[in-house]
Amino acid sequence: MELPTSRIAPARRNPKLLTLFGQSKVGKTTTLSKLENCLILDTEQGTDFVSAMKVQVNSLPELMSTMKAIRDSDHKYDFIALDTLDNMVFWVEHTICQENKVKQIGDIPFGGGYAQVRDRVIMLINRLKTLSEHVVLIGHRKKTLIGSDSVEVNTSSLDLSGKLKNLVMADSDAIGFVYRDEESNLKVTFEASSEIEAGSRCEHLRGNVVDFEWENIYID
Repeated sequence: MELPTSRIAPARRNPKLLTLFGQSKVGKTTTLSKLENCLILDTEQGTDFVSAMKVQVNSLPELMSTMKAIRDSDHKYDFIALDTLDNMVFWVEHTICQENKVKQIGDIPFGGGYAQVRDRVIMLINRLKTLSEHVVLIGHRKKTLIGSDSVEVNTSSLDLSGKLKNLVMADSDAIGFVYRDEESNLKVTFEASSEIEAGSRCEHLRGNVVDFEWENIYID
């Protein structure tokens, strides 16, 4: 084994796995439809109103079948987007509940259900990453309610359970929060703060707030 004796240049500049989350109807899917040679796996009919390269996916078996079709296709997509991650997690939870004959994932003893969900979701994400050079996961903003009056805490985070969220965020090369500013311009922040869980390994995104345009995220 020959060890390096000088700095090695970065192998990649752009995120292999990009995770974007924000409030519903903020404009994530519309902007996603503008990404060239991107196949959108639409789990909630969000692309019905836009022109896009898209496939409707309504269940876990359909998702598995679609991934097999992508693998076997002669066409290679530069991007594959899952819109939304939330629905895939729901399907996985439902499947595991059926397998274990329980009503809720928490009914499986010793937290075993949550561990199974984490393992299967991460396995599916890894499988998606084998199908394209770039994978985009679209998620929703988590709403945290406290107290008897259900006051919403102003914290922007991916709407997943704690350990699963941490695994997805750790695997992502960039995590961006999508929002509209005071002038209603669509923005993505990759700047982490006490109120926003975001960040990036990519130098051009790390700690930055950018207009939600693909040339700002995937650079030449």
